[in-house]
Parts: sequence; C-alpha cells; structure tokens
Amino acid sequence: MKEEIDFMKNTSAAVNETEGRTAYLGRRGWSEPDAHIYTPLKTEAGKSVLAKGDRRTFADTASKKDKPVVPLFFATDDNYLPFLGVTLCSLKENSSKDYLYKVYVLHSGVSENYYEKIMRFSEEGFEISFVDVSQRLQEISSLLHMRDYYTCTTYFRIFIAGMFPQYDKALYLDCDTVILGDISALYSYDLGDNLIGGAPCEGVNSFEVYKKYVSEVDGLDPSMFFNAGVILMNLKSFREENFYERFADLLKKYKFTVIQDEDYLNVLCQDRVLRLPRAWNKFPVAKDKLAREDLRIVHYGMTWKPWHYSDIPYQEYFWEYAEKTEFYGLLKEIFDKFSFADMERDMKCEAGLQALARSEIERPDNYFTVYKKQYGRMK
Repeated sequence: MKEEIDFMKNTSAAVNETEGRTAYLGRRGWSEPDAHIYTPLKTEAGKSVLAKGDRRTFADTASKKDKPVVPLFFATDDNYLPFLGVTLCSLKENSSKDYLYKVYVLHSGVSENYYEKIMRFSEEGFEISFVDVSQRLQEISSLLHMRDYYTCTTYFRIFIAGMFPQYDKALYLDCDTVILGDISALYSYDLGDNLIGGAPCEGVNSFEVYKKYVSEVDGLDPSMFFNAGVILMNLKSFREENFYERFADLLKKYKFTVIQDEDYLNVLCQDRVLRLPRAWNKFPVAKDKLAREDLRIVHYGMTWKPWHYSDIPYQEYFWEYAEKTEFYGLLKEIFDKFSFADMERDMKCEAGLQALARSEIERPDNYFTVYKKQYGRMK
C-alpha cells in the first residue's frame, strides 16, 4: 500500500461474484481505590445495579495480593463487545501467570447478554470490571465530533487518569486486537518522563494523504505519529500535568475531524512519546508481514477486518481465538452477511476520509497554522 488509492474512482463499479471479498482490498479524585466502580455481582446491591442498567460491577474473585498488578483498559459499546471477547480470550491465553490482571471495560451502556458473556472470562488472577463513564462523558459530549464508524467510546481513554488515581501507569487497548504476546512485557516498559508509549501508526503511514495531513495539520513527523489503539499511559504525569484539562481546553478551541482523539493525543504528547516496537501494534499491512514468533499484538484497524473480508493478513489469528469464544457464531454470521453493498460503503467512507484530510490540509486556519505554538508541547 505504498501509493494513495483513489477510491472514489471505483465506488460506482459493481463488485461481482468473481472478485468476491478480495475486491475491496485490491482497490483500496476518589480517595478509596475503585470505590466508585465496584458493586459485587452476587450481592443484592449488585443485582439492583444490573437491573438499573448501571453495570458498575466486578467479578467476585479473590485477588492474589502478592502478585504485581497489570491494569488494562478497554472502551466499547454493544457493537464491539463480541470483538472484545476475542481480545480477552487471546489475552488470557498468552499472558504470564506471574501477574494479576485487572481489566476495566469502559462503557456508557451495554446489554445484559453480552455483559454476561464477557464476565465469564473473569476468574482468579484475571478480574474484569465494567465501568460506566456516562457521567464523565456528559462533561464534554457537546464538544465531540463523530464521523463514519467513530463513536464517543474512542474518547473514553482520556478519563482513565482521573478516574483511577490508584494507578501510576496503565495499558489501553482497542477491542479490535488479538494479543499474541505476553502483555505484562508491554506493561513493563519504563516510560521515564514520557507521557505515553505507542507504536508508529501503520494506518497513517500506508497512505500519502494521511502522512501529509499529519505533517501539515498536526505539525508532526508522520513516522513518529503513534496509533492510540495500543498505548502505555503515564497516568501519574497525566494527573500532575493536568492533561485532561488541557485536552478539554483544546477540544473547545479546535476540532480534529480526521483522526480525532488520536490527533489530540499526538499533539499534546509530542516529544514525550516512548516509541514502541511495531510488533506491539501491527496492522494487517501485507507488504511487510511479520512472522508469528515476531508478533505481539495484531490490530485490525481501519477497514482491515477479518470479520468482513477473507484476505486480511493475520486473519487466522482472529478466527483461532474467535472460535474459542461464545461469540463465534455471531462473528461468523457477521462475516457471512457482509455484502457487496457493505464493501462499497467501506470504500466510500475511506474515499470521504481522504477527501476530508485534503480539505484540512488546505484550510488556512488549520491546527498547525493557528494553535501549534500554544499547544505544541506540555511543559
């Protein structure tokens, strides 16, 4: 994918049976830790919480206090809970047993059926909590801009530092990932004075228009632009340096419409990013596939979705773990029902996104021109 693709030129063409699914890619402060979220499921209070739809719950499992804790955060709605199931399955299977994993699922409302399926992954040493962030979301909801497949869940990671003061460091992962390496190794990276650890975004660097956008709108080196779907966060520094307040302030003044929250994170954290190996956030880019033993996390970002297309690099790892979950039948159904019209819609979305990136580049009042000096780096 070295060249930018003109998707608009092809969207009117019918996708025939011969081309099949390969056609598209060919063209294309609480003082008490956790007191604000925990309600035991098996208590009457827990049942009441579930009945009200609040779901601020956790598993009734004993914690091994002698083990170091690895806090992991996910953000989702009902649409992505089945994919989170695949992520959690791969996470459990490949992580060291020498750690206690505390998994937090940030949401603003989930269905009972999916909730119960996810909670069945919870066990001793692998605790899962559902955390409703609706109240926090209301603080900035009027300022958020959404496009295409983006939802407000993409902004949930911004709340982590303030809502979880007991942690100085945490991992955030998107739900469209499969974890093939030991996640505790990723958590063990020393951030030093950096605000965040992230791998270069292969989605951005696969298209010339996005590289130009990052350079001329964000004012950043595209090769250093990190993807926010797998990040190691310095929560202590986020709090000490009022990161949330700076984010909210910039959100009021400028709306990034192309890569959205990822733009905000990159411009606010620039020059203080620990560059992680791409193996920890590998997109399904066919031109430079990594061997299985070299992969740590596969991220099925953008439209590289194995539950939509049959020729996605690394798709075998998604289906390997999907088959082990209660969501397998649903995921196969999603794959089978993904139509040629859906493929064309994907192409139109990508074409529209590229057009939007070009328009932002041409804006005389884009971020780089107007705000770069003010928000360029956190002091």
